[in-house]
Amino acid sequence: MGNHTPGPWIIGTDPRYPSEPCIDAVVDGVVWHIALCHMGLGPDDASAEANARLIACAPELYAVLKEALPNLRGERYEQALAILEKAEGVRPLTRRNGSLHNHG
Repeated sequence: MGNHTPGPWIIGTDPRYPSEPCIDAVVDGVVWHIALCHMGLGPDDASAEANARLIACAPELYAVLKEALPNLRGERYEQALAILEKAEGVRPLTRRNGSLHNHG
């Protein structure tokens, strides 16, 4: 699996979808589109903005969890390891239809 686009990721606006938040990364002065959070795909209209905030934090959350892993024990260690393995494509991700998919 390749590496994710480096952070930080920021919340922006795509001119094609001006009312829906998108997540971008600026790498070497170039803006790379990461994701678009559509309105109405959650429990209320504010869910798209909340999803965008969570996605934009992903590179930082990943880095902090990876750094903290050696200090964790027991169930917390296993949970953190499973999350990191999903992010790295080592552990399969469950799809909406229930199937498992490995990126690697």
